[in-house]
Amino acid sequence: SRAAVGFDAACRDARSRLGASYLSELRTLGDWHELRQTIIAWCESGFRLVDAARALHVHRNTVVYRIAKIERIAGRDLHQYADCLTIYMACLADQIGGRHD
Repeated sequence: SRAAVGFDAACRDARSRLGASYLSELRTLGDWHELRQTIIAWCESGFRLVDAARALHVHRNTVVYRIAKIERIAGRDLHQYADCLTIYMACLADQIGGRHD
């Protein structure tokens, strides 16, 4: 139906705007895919480094390094709930949107 097509287009547009607002600099990096997966794993593991590292199959220090890199480049403090949730949602939207750069 036309309503469903319009809704899908609106969702794509919202995902695109969210990503552009919060991920634009991160998306330009060669390790963007790993950084995105790190944010998702870290948030979904309840912010437990060891669990996130296990999910990513990396050392916990790698997670620490990636989180610090994301914070530095994105200009967000991922230890602050609002910043972390915003970046997490943008990463999910980016992943759902099929961006696998």
